[in-house]
Amino acid sequence: MKTYIYKAKDGPGREVEGELRAESSTAAAANIDALGYVPVWIKEKPETTIKAAKMLGKRITYRDVTVFTRQLGSLTKSGVPILKALTTIGEQTENTAFAKIIRDLEAVITDGNMLSGALRKYPKLFSDLYINMVQAGESGGVLDTVLFRLAETREREEELRRKVSAAVAYPLLVILVGVGTVVVLLTFFLPKVLVLFKDYNDLPLPTRMLIGTSEFFENYWYWIVLVLLLIGAVIRRMAVMENGRAFFDRLKLKLPLLGKFFLRSDISRFARTLSLLTRSGIPVDRGLALSAETLDNSVLREEIRTVGVQTVREGSTVSAGLKKTEFFPPLIANMTAVGEESGAMDDALLEVAEFYDKEIDSLSKLATSLIEPILILVVGLIIGFIVAAMLLPIFQLGTSI
Repeated sequence: MKTYIYKAKDGPGREVEGELRAESSTAAAANIDALGYVPVWIKEKPETTIKAAKMLGKRITYRDVTVFTRQLGSLTKSGVPILKALTTIGEQTENTAFAKIIRDLEAVITDGNMLSGALRKYPKLFSDLYINMVQAGESGGVLDTVLFRLAETREREEELRRKVSAAVAYPLLVILVGVGTVVVLLTFFLPKVLVLFKDYNDLPLPTRMLIGTSEFFENYWYWIVLVLLLIGAVIRRMAVMENGRAFFDRLKLKLPLLGKFFLRSDISRFARTLSLLTRSGIPVDRGLALSAETLDNSVLREEIRTVGVQTVREGSTVSAGLKKTEFFPPLIANMTAVGEESGAMDDALLEVAEFYDKEIDSLSKLATSLIEPILILVVGLIIGFIVAAMLLPIFQLGTSI
């Protein structure tokens, strides 16, 4: 994907500038339109600038920005002017790269820009969602409240990502250890032992299978590595292409158990973000478009962009748009409808997010309790087969004497 910088106009005709990633300039224009803006011009950002931003971004963590957000909220709530607040935070920030950025934000604001305008200079650190929230806070005179909400949302996001990583990492670790153990046995250890049985003509079937597999790994291991690397390269290439990424993301949603886990984590993130934007007075169609950008799954993201946002712009409700999607469960649409009728959609969406947070906890525990014994059983069966295949010829030889 490429990075584009743009200038656009919002509803009242005010000019806004920003940066986004898209497959093409046409796709970038569509994304800008989804945000509720009318593009004035769109330019591709030079590659050297992108690389420099990436190098800088690697040195600053998601947590750094979250702490910065909460500190800025606390200082502005206490009545500290924004420039003085940035100076104070910059002096306390241990990360030198981030401290440099904070000083640059001060300089941009000193030149007459608002905080939201200064933040647009660093889109790798401050998303469109973040900037639009800050802009809404500045317009409504509630910047401190918005910053606290942003910090809380980011902290919940960090917690959610930790849960997802923990649920996925453990099974992968067990699989890698199991596969690695079997490969080492077949490639290096077993050939030295199985050579003792090669002179026997009437070997048991499991032993013959083990010898054949071991010889295959011993003689063609480099081809196996090459094929695996080639498959990995093809998958990686497909994953960065729009159609390939959509294929893998759709496949992720249909995985047993893990598919539910991925879906619920994205729905929780989407509902909490839309609740935050609605509570801050962001127009619903723009809130939907911004919330869609927080979704990790490209299929869900495209559903909200093409179905949800369009339905709202045609004069219908958010719940009606959610009902038209393929993957979003009825619960979120029904809860949103209740919130729309009562005039408290933000509270209803927050309840949805908290409900799915609990679902994620339950699924995480279930996945761990189910996957661990299954993987241990599978690895145990494989190793048991190897041991049996080695012992059977010895028993057969003993009975023939």
